[in-house]
Amino acid sequence: MVCTVHEEMGLANPSELCAILERIRPEVIFLEVPPASFDDYYVVCRQKNLESKAVRTYRESAQVQLVPVDLPTPEREFFENFEYFRTRIREVSLEYRQLVDQDRAYVGRYGFAYLNSDYSSTFWTDLYGEMLNALGNLGDPRLVDIYESWTATNNLRDIAMITNIQNYCSDHSFNGGVFLVGAAHRQSIIDKSQGTTLQLVPDWVFRNPQSEQRS
Repeated sequence: MVCTVHEEMGLANPSELCAILERIRPEVIFLEVPPASFDDYYVVCRQKNLESKAVRTYRESAQVQLVPVDLPTPEREFFENFEYFRTRIREVSLEYRQLVDQDRAYVGRYGFAYLNSDYSSTFWTDLYGEMLNALGNLGDPRLVDIYESWTATNNLRDIAMITNIQNYCSDHSFNGGVFLVGAAHRQSIIDKSQGTTLQLVPDWVFRNPQSEQRS
């Protein structure tokens, strides 16, 4: 599993992710993309994100099977509700704003080494804790409903992605694969994948001497 972000920030960029893929040399890449959106990102390329750019570059020099494993994208209202939720939390919680700013700074400076570390998992644990704290202070039932819907949806997505990867591994033979997934899912997937073939990538994969010199 290689944790990433969908938008470029400093050292978290397509060229750095492609370099990681080239070190691992996967024969299969599992993608945090619903099957219905696969063509848009990886065939006709109507949409782009950090992962799709990196994977397209990697495919120029490697034979690799791409496998979308996410659930269907929720309706637009789901995202609009969560954006409203985040706006309300930002308005009342200085700690929430500081955590988000700190995370962005670390992503930009340390890139994938940070995104694939326990520090990233701790950030998300702290962020969820501050969300709940702010919810308690606000006392708004609508915000509670939005938060519960958001967490339940992501929980189902994590379970589905792990299951889809397991099913593919059971039906296909290959030497190695990589699961590209947003860092927000990191700890949940680690917890849920105990006893499966899904493993964390060794730290050395994320150490780039040129990046270390620049920082």
